[in-house]
Amino acid sequence: MGRKKVKLAFIENASSRRVSHTKRSHGLAKKTQEMSVLCDVDACAIIYGKDEQVPVVWPSSETEVRRIINNYKSKYGIGQSSERQLDQQLLLNQTVKKTQEKLARIQRKNRELQMENMATDIMTGKSTLDQVAPNDLGDLIWVLEDRMKAIKYRICNWENNSNNPHFLNPNANHGDGMMEASTSRNCHTSG
Repeated sequence: MGRKKVKLAFIENASSRRVSHTKRSHGLAKKTQEMSVLCDVDACAIIYGKDEQVPVVWPSSETEVRRIINNYKSKYGIGQSSERQLDQQLLLNQTVKKTQEKLARIQRKNRELQMENMATDIMTGKSTLDQVAPNDLGDLIWVLEDRMKAIKYRICNWENNSNNPHFLNPNANHGDGMMEASTSRNCHTSG
């Protein structure tokens, strides 16, 4: 007959809680000793409760406990400014910086789209310039200038390519792309 499954919850009864603490503390110390002997590893257990005067400690030698703890601290940089902790801080700072840059790009793109929509609404008559907030005017002008540059570029390309048979026949083979390179040299988007 096996043991009943223990419900993992705080033991309300103080007497039962004390008995469980004592039994489990000694069991944990025994398991720590077994692991140390069987696996040839440094292991240490220090277990104490709220009302206990003396904690359960394994190994029982204070110097051995100090040696294990100091070895752990020196090996993993606990309690000192270690290179690993600095690397984690650097990584965290880089992640924050990249996230902030990504947020700024998204906000910029959203602002551009908002201004594009506003320009389209004005051009289609859905709204008027009187409805545009004064702080939006600069961005709206930038969007309109950008659209004008794009239109000028298209007109220039169209003018350069309208006499070209490849332009009139979109299915024609454009060769190695020399035509596109030569026409784009003549069309600049500068204002």
